[in-house]
Amino acid sequence: MWGLREYTELDNKKQRTDNREQMIEKKIMNKVIEIIKKKPVLFLAVSVGYAIGVGILKWKIVWPPQSNAAGTFDVLPQAFLYLSGAILGVYFLDGAEVFFALTPSPFRSIVFMAAYAVVSFFVVTSSGSFLGAGLVLSLYLSLLLWQIGELGLTGNLNSWYRMVAGVPTVIQQKWILAAMAAVFFIETYLFIR
Repeated sequence: MWGLREYTELDNKKQRTDNREQMIEKKIMNKVIEIIKKKPVLFLAVSVGYAIGVGILKWKIVWPPQSNAAGTFDVLPQAFLYLSGAILGVYFLDGAEVFFALTPSPFRSIVFMAAYAVVSFFVVTSSGSFLGAGLVLSLYLSLLLWQIGELGLTGNLNSWYRMVAGVPTVIQQKWILAAMAAVFFIETYLFIR
């Protein structure tokens, strides 16, 4: 038989559980806010501008939306998936760094960048997923923007080469960055065509 004491204990356990859940939700929300604030406004503007520009070029999107010959808006789901992936890509690595407390970030290395160039090329050319293509292209752009930003601030990309035996000269770093940017533009072209 349940008495007042049992009901009180049950109520106290429920309150503790509710408090723990609220604390977890608050921690997660604080991390999401940290991720959003972490992204420089210029990086966000360039990424969104790129995503919209590619979407317009890929699907020849005009405003107001126009139907095709069959009377349907069949490109809108594709464009929506691409733009959703692009928005995910803008914050994806920032989210991984914040949620998993990665310092120094393994994503900000030339080893990751080289491997990512290969993987992103495969996703863009072979997967057929608009969500995936938006994600990898936007993420690739974020990696390039991080490198360009660091090059502008420090004059070199030495921290990106901490996982390799020898750090290349600044001139070599700039050439490698230019090559990575060329791969990015080739991937963008292949996606748009």
